[in-house]
Parts: sequence; structure tokens; C-alpha cells
Amino acid sequence: MPRPVRERSILDVAGRVVADAGYDRASMDRIAKLAGVSKPMLYAYFGSKEGLYVAYVKRTGGELVRRLVEADSSDQGVRLRLVIDEFLCFVEQHRDGWTVLYRELTTRRPLAEQVAQVRARIVADVRRMLEGYGSDGFSELRAPASEGVAEAIVGAGESLANWWLGRPDVARDDVAEWYAGLTRAAITAANQAPG
Repeated sequence: MPRPVRERSILDVAGRVVADAGYDRASMDRIAKLAGVSKPMLYAYFGSKEGLYVAYVKRTGGELVRRLVEADSSDQGVRLRLVIDEFLCFVEQHRDGWTVLYRELTTRRPLAEQVAQVRARIVADVRRMLEGYGSDGFSELRAPASEGVAEAIVGAGESLANWWLGRPDVARDDVAEWYAGLTRAAITAANQAPG
């Protein structure tokens, strides 16, 4: 098996194990067994448990950012809904990845810095979208409103995604509509605020 294919396979398994057990309890022996490789091979590819974990976080966070950026580059009239749909599609398709990324946001480990950087990039992209939002029917927001509303929108999305993962009976389209409504309400409120 070519190395890039094997690495992807190992990272997929590592994501499932870490999402299930958490970083501290995730076992390299278990990851190796489920991936069908030897433990020495894991160390040869990634150097350490932390190296494996960082590789997984980078891959998953990079995929999330890439998908959101691509959705945001679409027609401005529908980009809000496309970005929301792409975010929820990512969460649905990469449940383990989302669980790992979100869990890292709430830890104090050095690895949390990797995820915090991904989150900061998403917030910055949302802020830029809000600052150019006028063509979508809302007034364009400026700092500090654009910064605060971007943080609120991203935080609401994180919370909603976590709630939704525990409710597989709820359709993604319904969640997307609720999230779009919350986002529009936050933008409208910021536009109506005095000052």
C-alpha cells in the first residue's frame, strides 16, 4: 500500500479512537491493531502519539477550513446558506474529526493551540464575510460589530453541531435553517444597535 494511502487510513482510525476515548486514553496499540499496522510503523510514520494526533488535527482542521472557504467563494446571494450547509455536511461526514477538534478547544494541552488556530481562521473568514455582506441584503458590518458577531456565529455553530450529533433523528436541512436564522438575527441585531 502506498505510504500516503496508509497514512490516511491510519489517521482515519486514530480519529475514531481519539473521538471515542479521548487523547489521554487513546492507545497506540489499539490504533495500530485497528489500522492493521505494527506499533513501530505508527512511530516510524508519525514519530510519537502527539505527532499522530497533530497530523490528524491538521488534516481535519485543514479540510474544514478548505470546505468553508470554497463555499464562501460562491455567489454572494446564497453564500451564507452554502457556508452553513458545508459546515454541517463536514460535521455529519466527519463526526470523529469534529468531536476531536471541538474537544481540543476546551483543553489546556499544547495541542489545543493547533485547533485554536483553525478556529481563529474560521472566525476571521466569517468576519470578512460579514464585512462584505451588504450584497446579501444586510448592511455591511464593521469592527467591532463584525468581530463580535463572527465569534457569536462560530460559537453558536459549535454548540448547535454538538447538540445535533446527539440527535441523529434531526434532519441536517432543519439544523441548517435554524443556524441560518440565528445568523441572520445576529446580523440584523448588530445592524440595529445604536452607535
